[in-house]
Amino acid sequence: MQQEEELRRRMRRRNLFIALLVTWTLVLIGRLYYLQVIMGDELSEYASGQRLRKVYVPAARGQILDRRGEVLATNRPAYSAYLVYTKESLSAEARQLLSSILGISEEDIQAAEEQLKVRPVPEIPVRLKAELTQEEITALAEYRDRLPGVIVEPQPLREYPHGPLAAHVLGYVSQGDRPWRLMGMAGIEKTYDGELVLPGGRRVRGLAGVDGQRLVEVDARGRPLTDRADLVLLGPDAEKYSVPPQPGNNVVLTIDARVQRAAEEALARRIQELRRLRSGPCPCPARNGAAVAIDVRSGAIIAMASYPAFDPNVYAQLTFVERNDPRRERLVAEVKKYQERPVVMGKPAAGPLLNIAIQSAQPPGSTFKPITGLAAMVRGVLPGRVSCSGGFRLGSTVFEDWQAHGATDFTKAIGRSCNVYFYQAGLNAGIDAIASVARQFGLGEPTGLRDLAGEQPGMLSTPETFQAQRPRDRWTLGQVAISAIGQGINKFTPLQMAVYTATLANGGTRYRPYLVQKITDPQGRVLWEAKPEPLGTVDLPTQFLERTRRAMVTVTRRNGAWYGTAAGVFADAPYVAGGKTGTAQVSNAERENHGWFIAFAPAGPGEEPEIAVAVLIHNGGGGALAAAPVARAILDAYFAGRYGLPADPEDAAAAAEAEASRGAAAVSGD
Repeated sequence: MQQEEELRRRMRRRNLFIALLVTWTLVLIGRLYYLQVIMGDELSEYASGQRLRKVYVPAARGQILDRRGEVLATNRPAYSAYLVYTKESLSAEARQLLSSILGISEEDIQAAEEQLKVRPVPEIPVRLKAELTQEEITALAEYRDRLPGVIVEPQPLREYPHGPLAAHVLGYVSQGDRPWRLMGMAGIEKTYDGELVLPGGRRVRGLAGVDGQRLVEVDARGRPLTDRADLVLLGPDAEKYSVPPQPGNNVVLTIDARVQRAAEEALARRIQELRRLRSGPCPCPARNGAAVAIDVRSGAIIAMASYPAFDPNVYAQLTFVERNDPRRERLVAEVKKYQERPVVMGKPAAGPLLNIAIQSAQPPGSTFKPITGLAAMVRGVLPGRVSCSGGFRLGSTVFEDWQAHGATDFTKAIGRSCNVYFYQAGLNAGIDAIASVARQFGLGEPTGLRDLAGEQPGMLSTPETFQAQRPRDRWTLGQVAISAIGQGINKFTPLQMAVYTATLANGGTRYRPYLVQKITDPQGRVLWEAKPEPLGTVDLPTQFLERTRRAMVTVTRRNGAWYGTAAGVFADAPYVAGGKTGTAQVSNAERENHGWFIAFAPAGPGEEPEIAVAVLIHNGGGGALAAAPVARAILDAYFAGRYGLPADPEDAAAAAEAEASRGAAAVSGD
């Protein structure tokens, strides 16, 4: 009996064991079925994800071009060395090797590792060095197995081929939220950086591209091994893990690089000459200046120059020069210099970062006189002829003229810039009429420029603005008189003055000024194109505008017994231009005056004006002396290949000599 009982116990244990074995086998089979069949695709992707790491591929920034297709901002191909997160630090031997290859200190490498520990995000590496040489790239590839976590990636570097050319228009870039990303900080680079909402509500990608991504195989410790070209393991979802970068779109400007270059060179040259000049009221401080040229038929800005300027390459280089690079100290010092205000002849001047063309409003001086003349015409009170003995008495005050002009009518008053005539015209018209006409030409308010930030509105002299500015003073007829010749509290930017001149030249249509002609994709297809946008039409008879334009032509030529105030500058011009000089008094010292000149051309019989120019030189001593030669250089560049002018004037020395002689001939005149 005992034997039978023992046998039954053994049988039960065997059956239990077999049952447990079968059950365990079924569980394993079920689990295997679940993992392989039900969860197979998901787990396969997860397993592959543990072996493959996503790496961002930098997108190239879009180019900026001038109206003729000349490249003003582009990208230079280069490679950078990055350190990615690997769950463990580099060995001492690896740091030493990496230091010798890249020419950076081991301390900098350790600092990069510390950054990764703070934010261990595998997709966002820390850059060790940009702009690698071919030798450095080869060495990193050769010692790849000994340098875990070190990868080499392409990184387009921003470059401005012409240095400071159009710097205030282009702006500059800085490093963005990732080591390889660039962010526009000023100018077109900023305004057209990311996604754009264009007039009409259309959305278009701007200069900034969209980064792509690819996969890198890593080992169990997360160390990059090789790029994965075969993504079969990821199945149908492979495409979402490998995305090519989308380059930014290109921005085509209305700027003509040839005219822009002429404007900048003439402006800088004239300012330096004024500081050295020994005749007339100079040497002048000529602290800074600006010039703007506009197509009168559309509002497209052909040139916008500001002096002093800066080189946007300095900022671009700072985006990829690490703290261990010997160039960094020089670049930082240059940026600091740009941020300072230089001292010229004992007084601080505007720094290089200020775009004087839109950010500095100054009294316009006699360039405002056509407005006063038009206001008097509208009121029917334009003086026929006045006798100018060099001064105008109003009560007990005598307002001086720059010379005695004798018998003077409207045409001669414009051509010779007679203050006495326009004192009388302004008093006849009244400040309300003058202000009304000025507003129609866009003076004293923003021009509507959308492409650049920071435009100053300027200020128009009226009793209301006067009281706001000088609450303790009283508005008098004397304020009307000086406002009529562009003094008082009148203050306008060069861009406003260019828009005013263009409106007068084209017959009364005021266009919104603009700098961007079109946006194209990397293949050159046009995504958006600007169209001229009229903002208003002046409510003035056509004959009044035509009479004023004819009078302005006398400024640039000999008129029988008398010469226009800029005749010396334009005596040999092969084209006819209308213009107006202006000397804005800002202190008792004559050499502190601002020099203005506005012009339009061509203005010969039967010709339709195409271009309007406004030039301002702060403390330049006078309009004819300071600003008119710059305007002449701009017009010569615009008309290159026409009127017998060389098609491609490259002889800078001859141009400088001719400009200097014209400037010397213009030492007199308002």
